[in-house]
Amino acid sequence: MTVAAMSSCYFPCDLSSRETFQTAFDRKPFPFFHSVHESDLFTWPILSKLAARAEAKSGGYYFESGNTAPGEKWRGVPDGKSLLDVLEHIGESNSLVMLKRVQEYEEYAAFLKTCIGELNQLCSIDLKRSYRDPVMTILITSPGRVTPYHIDGEANFLLQIQGSKTVHIFNGDDSEVLTDIELEKFWSGDDTKSPRYREHLQGKAWQFHLSPGTGVSNPVTFPHWVENGSSVSVSLSMNFKRVVDTAADAYRINNALRKAGIHPRRPGDSPTMDGIKSGSYRAVRSLKRLVKRWSSPL
Repeated sequence: MTVAAMSSCYFPCDLSSRETFQTAFDRKPFPFFHSVHESDLFTWPILSKLAARAEAKSGGYYFESGNTAPGEKWRGVPDGKSLLDVLEHIGESNSLVMLKRVQEYEEYAAFLKTCIGELNQLCSIDLKRSYRDPVMTILITSPGRVTPYHIDGEANFLLQIQGSKTVHIFNGDDSEVLTDIELEKFWSGDDTKSPRYREHLQGKAWQFHLSPGTGVSNPVTFPHWVENGSSVSVSLSMNFKRVVDTAADAYRINNALRKAGIHPRRPGDSPTMDGIKSGSYRAVRSLKRLVKRWSSPL
């Protein structure tokens, strides 16, 4: 990677951009501009080498192939295919490829550090204090490929590098779009009732049309699905997990209460009760960690 690429300014820092990032980040979706698509790190020769490294690393990648729709589930890695084979035929294989946790490679770690410094200024917060475990995923998708409807537990920046796509984002605070029970299941790690795509609510979605040099930021648990354009797409996903998420902890407690036959108050109705639930969840989690540590052989 060139010195120029390392010292680049990847995000505009004008007054309008700062106002948008400061007021909207992790609160509501918003579009933005960037110059990440000009970095040497995301050229095809470099990505091909990165894919070879990812294929040799446990958990370094994910891919799936076949027709999809917004309301369908993830398909899983198909048998008999290699990551490099799928990438070689990405133009016609109707596939999605994820190169996962690329910040664990030295050159991408330096890139992420630069981006976090710029985002700190834009958002006027210290991302390292308020958020943890920043993760970068490179997404490579076939023309016309649909990424199914889902939610994430992290605040996200999606940056378009090559090709185009349309991102459909729904309001995660709208109980008609996303029910309390769905959120309880999600935060409790129960996949038996994942968020359901409701086609009749599609008109409620924001639509963001991305091309190289543009991106969109999506808050925690705002449902979304993605429709790729007519050419191969390369994009970068940057995820940030909240250090403390009172609502998420309250949903976890509510899930346990509901299993016990109690109908709990929804998060947001009583900040005091949410705080008690969150504190209780974290106390129980800390106790479990201590018990596990004590029970481990010396």
